[in-house]
Amino acid sequence: MHPLAEELKLIVSSGYPLVYLLTHEEERGQRLVAAALKSAGLKVGMWSSTGGAKSQAGIKDPEQLLASLHKAAAGATILLDFHVFLDRPEVLRRIRDLIPALSRAGHTLIIVSPLLVIPDELEKDITVMELPLPTREELDAQFGRVCAQEQVVFPKDFVDGVVRAARGLTENEARRVFTKALRKGGGFKLDDVGLIIEEKKKSIRKSEVLEYFDLEEDLGQVGGLEEVKRWVKDRARAFDDEAARYGLPAPKGLLLIGVQGCGKSLTAKAVAGAWKLPLVRLDLSAVFGSASPETSMHRAMLVAESLSPVVLWVDEIEKGFAGVSGSGSNATRVFGSFVTWLQEKRVPVFVVATANEVGNLPPELLRKGRFDETFFVDLPDIHERKSILGIHLAKRNRDVSNFDMEALARQTEHFSGAELEQGVVAGMYRSFGERREVATEDISKELDEIIPLYATYEEKIKALREWAKTRTRRASLDQSLVDLFDQE
Repeated sequence: MHPLAEELKLIVSSGYPLVYLLTHEEERGQRLVAAALKSAGLKVGMWSSTGGAKSQAGIKDPEQLLASLHKAAAGATILLDFHVFLDRPEVLRRIRDLIPALSRAGHTLIIVSPLLVIPDELEKDITVMELPLPTREELDAQFGRVCAQEQVVFPKDFVDGVVRAARGLTENEARRVFTKALRKGGGFKLDDVGLIIEEKKKSIRKSEVLEYFDLEEDLGQVGGLEEVKRWVKDRARAFDDEAARYGLPAPKGLLLIGVQGCGKSLTAKAVAGAWKLPLVRLDLSAVFGSASPETSMHRAMLVAESLSPVVLWVDEIEKGFAGVSGSGSNATRVFGSFVTWLQEKRVPVFVVATANEVGNLPPELLRKGRFDETFFVDLPDIHERKSILGIHLAKRNRDVSNFDMEALARQTEHFSGAELEQGVVAGMYRSFGERREVATEDISKELDEIIPLYATYEEKIKALREWAKTRTRRASLDQSLVDLFDQE
């Protein structure tokens, strides 16, 4: 039996008068309640404002229904969308009058609704339960039923890939997309998991604070940062069932701190690309710009969990939580719920947060347990600059061997990755304007025109490096020893 059904069975048997089951999956919620009551040998009725109740046929007024339950026997009554009546004083009074009788009779009212609406008057008498999205086993069973209906059979590896892609969909969403994929022309292939991903995108579009990113980057498009790359590659199979059987927990996340324009955001995208997981960005400015920041953050975390396994990218996190020092403020409460979620989440949502200004970084984020690792991303060294320049030239269909990469890399000491890209693009515009192929000299001349961020913020960058020495792990390999051995 489902864990939630087991919990419901215990709650009803213990005489709890009111239960609020929060879920969008009304039909599935009803099935779980029925299973819980059946296993306890109890009867369950159901009421809605349009269809009456099984036990009280024809009663459509909520006050009349509540009046009829004063002499109810042990069991439960499911109330569908009853939250819309909880702002009516008469209904609220009827419920409060009914609670003692329900407790004595062992009868439980179970409100099933996608929206949580609890009046202050009922806060101490109601138990809130949230129906989680279908587990892997439930989705596996759902796919099996669809396959049986369509009279097709697939190998286990194929089924595992499809079911994994469907994690985060409701039971009905999964059934519909499975059926759609099976009935499309040409048969269902593993490439068709894109249809399932599209269903996930639809869920995200309903949120004002989350943005879905298509996977366009991978680790090969990140120049340097070899330590981060190695860390990510070591965990490439971390979300597989095999990792759990081996005894490994799912990774929690990375905090990337460093100089602006040095690849932190690109790395967040590349992590998702390397692991073939959906990438979703949390917009903290949209969270705090909403009517209820706390509700927006809670919903964002629920959506992220529903899409798991997923990479959640929080860009410039220190700016979003700059006001958390104000006691009792919205920012403080939102930040508190966010860091608690970071610490306690049990679903595979891998959070990649980036930060530039450590002075504004809440110290609670640096505590062990929030993130698996904190990396410092510095300005690229000469080897990394060659790699970055080569990546941007290759990205624009140019043969790197036609350019003096060594000279360009030596010319650009203290340049960030973003500034190197700007030099390549500007050089190509120069040659394009003169109707000829781009050359090393074009890029070199444009790089000479760029004033790097380091020239303006040298002291700040040096202070950041000093701060990071004892608080973070370097994102790049220390090439000084490698160079020393190469010279011998």
